[in-house]
Amino acid sequence: MTEIDHDSIIEAVKKKVNRAFEAFEKLDADTLLENYHNHADLRFIGLIFGEIFNLTYGEFTKVIKGGFGTRKAQKFIRETEFFNVLSDKRVLYNTTGEGYKVPNEGERMEFNFIITMIYSLIEGEWKVIHETEAQIAKKEE
Repeated sequence: MTEIDHDSIIEAVKKKVNRAFEAFEKLDADTLLENYHNHADLRFIGLIFGEIFNLTYGEFTKVIKGGFGTRKAQKFIRETEFFNVLSDKRVLYNTTGEGYKVPNEGERMEFNFIITMIYSLIEGEWKVIHETEAQIAKKEE
């Protein structure tokens, strides 16, 4: 693979990543879910505030739509990002940072996070086929 191919692949995946984070912040579940491959093999694995998730696409969709309905604001602030082009059809993406969620009722919750996604080029479009995520509450100082 040439350096030009490498750079164009990263740019294409970066656009998808940015759209996904924008949709997340707008609480737009439908646009966010367009980033994921609607297939039985998709997995979302996470440790979110002590709760373990191991979800298929259908289960992940229900969790996202249900969770977004309980919030009035949320944000991920990406501090590090890493794109590893595995092939012309696969990219490993990793990010770390901090964020917050503001429930409809209750107080703002701040957290640190790490997310790893595997993007695959499917029918000409980059889609997440696997995601592992962890969110832990920030400690009071």
